[in-house]
Formats: sequence, C-alpha cells, structure tokens
Amino acid sequence: MTASKRIAAAILRHNRLFALLLALVVAVLAAGIPRLEFSTDNRAFFSRDNPEYRDLLALDADYTGTDGLLFLLVPPKGAAFDPATLEALRDFTDDAWQIPYVLRVDSPVNLSLSRSEGDEILIEPLLPDTGPLTDDDATRFRKGLADLDEAEGRFVSEGGDAFGMSVQLVLPGTEAGRDEAQAHVTGMLDAWRAAHPGWQFRVTGGFLGGLALERIAIEDLTWLVPLAALIVVVILLYMMRTVVGAVTTIVVAVCGTVATLGIAGWTGIVLTAGTAISPLSVLVLLTASCIHIMLSWMRALDGDAPDRAIAAALEENLGAVTVTNLTTAIGFLCLNFSQAPPLRDMGNIIAFGLLVGLAATLVVVPLGLRFDRREHAARIPVTHTMMDRLALGVLRRWKLWLWLFPIGVLVAITGILRIGYDDSIFRYFSPRTEFRQSADAISEKLSGLDSLQFSFEAPEGSVFDPAFLASVDRFANWLETQPEVISVTSIADILKRMNAAMTGDETRRLPDSREANAQLMMLYEFSLPPGHDLTSTIDVSRTKTRLIAGLRVASSNETRDLAARSEAWLARNEPVIATRASGISVAFARLSQQNNRQMLLGLGVVLAAISGIMMLTLRSFTYGVISLVPNLVPAVLAFGLWGYTFRDVNLGSTVVTTMTFGIVVDDTVHFLMHYLRRRRAGLAAEPALRDTFSVVGAAIIITSLALMAGFAVMTLSGFVINRHIGALTVFVVGFALLADLLFLPALLLALKKGRR
Repeated sequence: MTASKRIAAAILRHNRLFALLLALVVAVLAAGIPRLEFSTDNRAFFSRDNPEYRDLLALDADYTGTDGLLFLLVPPKGAAFDPATLEALRDFTDDAWQIPYVLRVDSPVNLSLSRSEGDEILIEPLLPDTGPLTDDDATRFRKGLADLDEAEGRFVSEGGDAFGMSVQLVLPGTEAGRDEAQAHVTGMLDAWRAAHPGWQFRVTGGFLGGLALERIAIEDLTWLVPLAALIVVVILLYMMRTVVGAVTTIVVAVCGTVATLGIAGWTGIVLTAGTAISPLSVLVLLTASCIHIMLSWMRALDGDAPDRAIAAALEENLGAVTVTNLTTAIGFLCLNFSQAPPLRDMGNIIAFGLLVGLAATLVVVPLGLRFDRREHAARIPVTHTMMDRLALGVLRRWKLWLWLFPIGVLVAITGILRIGYDDSIFRYFSPRTEFRQSADAISEKLSGLDSLQFSFEAPEGSVFDPAFLASVDRFANWLETQPEVISVTSIADILKRMNAAMTGDETRRLPDSREANAQLMMLYEFSLPPGHDLTSTIDVSRTKTRLIAGLRVASSNETRDLAARSEAWLARNEPVIATRASGISVAFARLSQQNNRQMLLGLGVVLAAISGIMMLTLRSFTYGVISLVPNLVPAVLAFGLWGYTFRDVNLGSTVVTTMTFGIVVDDTVHFLMHYLRRRRAGLAAEPALRDTFSVVGAAIIITSLALMAGFAVMTLSGFVINRHIGALTVFVVGFALLADLLFLPALLLALKKGRR
C-alpha cells in the first residue's frame, strides 16, 4: 500500500474526529478576529530600517511634525479677485482655525508683504483682518500675491482662478481624535457647499489619506471577499453541477479565511488596505484543491460505489493537493523578502490560511461528499470529448507550440522593457474614490501633492551663515529651472525679500553678515500672524533648515529621477551641504525599486524550494526542471502584456511573480503527476498525454477559470496595489492555463523525441 493510500485511509477512518479537531482549531483562531485593528498610517508601508523611513523620522524630529490638510477653493469663473470672493476666502480661513487640533493655517489672506517706509520696515498682511473689502483691497491683494514667489502654485493657481490653503494639525493619536477632526472638516465643507453653490471645494492630505486607506481596507474585507465567494459558488454550480460540492467548498474556504484573519488578530498584525484583501486570496486558492478532488470523485462514481469513489478521489489527489498548497504557501512566505511590511504580513497570513485550508480540504471535502447521494457523475460543460479533441489538436501541432511560446517570450521581453514604476500614495487610490478625485483636482490647479524636501545642516553651526545661505539659494535657483518643479520654498527667499525692503535694493540679495540675517529673520518672525512660526522651516537649534520643492509630475518615475538629479547636483556643486532628498513622495517613489531588488532574491528562493519539492514529488530531476518552465513563462508573458497596455507598475506588481509562481504550479503538478503515473505504468508518451488531458484537463480549465474570476474581484478594490495584484494574477493564471495545455505537452513530446 502506498503512502497516499495509507494516509487517505486514515483520514477517512477518523474523518469525524479530524473534523472535530479542525473545528476546534478554527474556533480558537476565530477568537482572534475581534482583536483585529486597521492602520491609518501610510508609513506602515516602510520597514523600520528603510533609509527613506529614517529620513522621514529625521524630518519629524527636526521640524514641526504634523498631519496636514490641503484645501482647494475654486470661485465662480471670473470672480476670483472680486471683493465678495476675498471676503469668503477670509471667512473660510477663520473657519479653518476652528478645526479640532489645528496648529497652523496658511492661507492667501494671512500672507504678508514687507516694505520700507522711511527708516522703518513695515510687514503687512495682504488683506485687512476685518471689515468689508473694496476694489482697491482686491487690487492690492492680487498684486501682492504676484510679488510673492512662494504664492504661485501653493496659495494661488497659475491661472489665478483658484486658491489653496494648508492646515496643520496635531492629532492626539486616538481613533476618537481622528474621527472628530474628520467629522468637523466634512461638516464644514458641506456647509460651505450649501452656502456657495457656484464654488468648488476640495480637501486632501496625509491625515485624510490614512482614513481613506482604513475605509478601503474595511470595504474590501466586507464586500469583495463575499463577492469572490459568491462567484466561486456560481462557477461550481455551473461547471460541476453539485450543490453539495459548492457548500463543501465554501466551508473549506471559510476555514481558511477565518484562519487568515484569526492569526492576524492573535499575532497583532495591523490590517492595511494591502493586507485586508488576504482572505480573498485564500478563499480562491482553496477552491482549486476542492475542485480537483471533486472532479476525481465524479469520475470515480461511474465505476465505483460512492464511498469507494470518495476514497479513490482522495488517494489520487492527496499528493498533488498537498504539494500545490505547500508550494503556494512557500511562494507567499517568500514575500518576507519584501521591503514593505504589509506585503510581508500578507504573505505570512495567507500562507498560514492555506495550510489550515489544506487540512480543511482533506477533512471536510470527503465528509461533505458523503452527503451527496448521486450514483453517477454529473454532465459538466467541459466534457471528455472536448478534452480528447483538444489533446489531439495539441499533439498534432506540438512543434508549433514549442516555437510559439519562446517567440512570445521574446516579444514579451520588449514589453517588459517599457515598464516603469509609479508609486505615489495619492495614486494608490482608485480614480473612483473621492480622495483620489480631490487629489487630482488639487494637482491640476496647484503645484501638486508631490514634493521633494531637503534638510540642510549649516557647517558653521548657524543657518544664518552667509556662505551657507548662498549655497542653499544657489540650489533653490537650480531647482526652479527644473521642468517638474512648480514652487520652491526656502528661508533664503524670505531673507532676500526682507533685505530688499530694508535696503530698497530691488535685486533681492542676501545680507553679507550672520548678524544681519538673524536680525531680519527675527523681525520677520515677530511680524507673523498668530499661530505662525518658523519651526516648519528652521529647527529649534537654528542649525538646520528645510527646503521644499513643490512638484507636478505624471508619475513617481519623474519624482525619483528629479531626486537623483538633485542629489547629484548638490554633490557636484555644493558638496559642503550635500544631503539626501526626502519626504513621503520620494520615499514611495523609491520603494518599488528597492522592493523589486529584494523580490528577485525571493524569487530565487522560491525557484530553489519549489524545484526541489517538484523533483522529490516527481522523483525525477529532469521533470522537476521541466516543471519550472511552464510556470516561469506565464509571468514573463503577463508582464510583457502589461508593459504594452498599462505600462506602469507599483509596489504590489513587484511581488506578483514570486507570489504567483506557487499558484500556477498547481495545474502543472496535477498534469505531470498523472502523466508520469501513466508513463510508469507502461504507456507511451502520446497515449499518456491524451489520458492526462482526459483525466485532469477539465480540472485544470475549471480551476484556472475559478482563480481568474476570483482574483479579478481584486480589480474592484479602491486600493490600486490590490488592483494591480489582481489584474496581473489574472494575466499570469490565464497564460499558465495556455502553457499547461499547449506548451507543457510540447515540452514533454520534445523530451521524448530527444531521448530516442
């Protein structure tokens, strides 16, 4: 008796006991679900040793660390600088100060201009604080905005038809505090929209982005996972005509899903928009194993008694189902090579869910099938005749497929070369989400939501050192010439403007002494409106200053390229103050590249582990190597197609090859194990292949369709990383289906011919 028969017999003999133990394990895991928490921190995508993450922490330590809001106000066309419009803008600024936990409000109406009058320097707001506004006030305001270099693209649009306003918050770090601030902002905007129907109001920012990510995670978990389950049920009912099988499969999927969420709760894994979709993957993947066993059972019904058919199906599929679940789990475990903690967490909890799901498959499916009293197999849409015709067609043209797939790979490589990385926290949201729509509207009118930040440390111990300021100013001037840069904010501009007001020199030069710079900056700071200071630009010790370049970029490729050019320019022209570009935009822009390098190592581990398992399973080095080919080709073809269609990939795309390699091995394992059993039983290659098509061909087609339909649900997510993972997985599984049914038989025939 083989090991598979002994294990299958033990499972069937103690089926109810194993089912009871499984129920106990699932119940314990389910108790961890109430412990689940959702993250609103976009920095959760960075590991603690990531250099960009450390740069973000350094910025928070040196400068005012706040959560921000960015408002866009678009008045009716042609009325932007009417006195009534400016009064409304002033009132909106006052309302912004009422937002809970507000620290600072930067608005066009509280900007100041400096001018000299006799021996005095006057620093005056662009608009009076109170009272009705006149046409003269509006004219003065418009001219003042034009004179402020930092205003365009930040406080007023390039066309002068929209205004921007930034609000900095210091949130308490509690869910209640975040909800209170969000509720106030929502209510405020609703009131303004009702009172000003001709206006457009938009708001975005990191604070709201985190809340939007949490909302998407909850929506994906509560809507997309049940939708995937419904699709699986429909496919099973249509393709296999078995209500009992559909119910049994859902029970198995529930066990795996509960295990996935439960282990996250017990281990303290905080769910993000990237990990909340994990149960969907487990649900869909476990369906494939159930389908293989149930189709074998249906075939066995035509010659055996119902109980014997169950035993035969379990014996036939025990090894293949175990191997496929293990290889899939290994693929997900190798996501631990990822630079992004949410992807590592996703890999770990999915792998655990699959292992629990494997136990559920081997225990629940045989138990469930006992309740199906049929004595003959149902007629399924993918018939034996169809499979036989397909086999004959493939075998007659095997040389065509042997050449067509390598040619397809070469074409796909040219598509892969077209791929670029696009990782922006704002473009991680689907265009259908309100947050993304607001972000796009603000980016169109203002400088965009992407920026580069540079923290410069004065080598002489003071940011007011003339040589240091001159270096910062030269870099700012260079940045302003770059096509991606809309605005540059630095203390050098403030000091040049103050010095011009003091001396009357319209050329705007920096003062020549440290003392003069310090005095001018002190004068400027004393004249700022209440709630304003320089801690967002200069650190408390006055040894560091921050320069911010506002960008308008089409993708994070441009952000990353500009950061590299900036760092190279500093190293070449200002080595004394040279520093790294930092900020959330460049951190995400660089994350995919870093992650891709790490995932190449992960892919190597997957290849080594799975190839070893396949060699042991198939008991053949040659066939173990052959099994890798039809599983690597689909990923190349999928990314090639992506390069010709969508072009850009993001953080999620970089893990698809490693993740899906274990998935697509599923059908290859079933195909090769059955083929080798027939070959070792004495059949020649072509009859063995025809029999393999007849026996496992339908299962390969049905499981592939189920996987593609299930992962296609992920494309409905509001989180673009999930959409990319879902779409690319559909591509990979689709090409894997073709590779298993067309390319793999051609390889096997070529191997047979080569051994003659």
